Amino acid sequence: MVSSDTEAIVEVTREHYPDVKIDFRDCFYKVEREGSLDWSMDDIGECLGRPYDTDLFLVNMSSYYGRIVVSDGRVQLSPAIVPNRFRD
Repeated sequence: MVSSDTEAIVEVTREHYPDVKIDFRDCFYKVEREGSLDWSMDDIGECLGRPYDTDLFLVNMSSYYGRIVVSDGRVQLSPAIVPNRFRD
């Protein structure tokens, strides 16, 4: 869904994944990439200039294809059946 939050997510995604394909589709973005995508809420918050959390991220990502892992401050989307869990 298009919003200022989504614009920040798109910007961070482009910075971290130069091979990502992002298409604007009227009121949403379609994001495609071979392999996984991993977002840090700190990176998105820095781009927005305010704190950001996984709950807000999931509201803005209305749909996805793959396996999702949500942990404290991170969201990973993977094509793998069981993606690696985050390790701090």
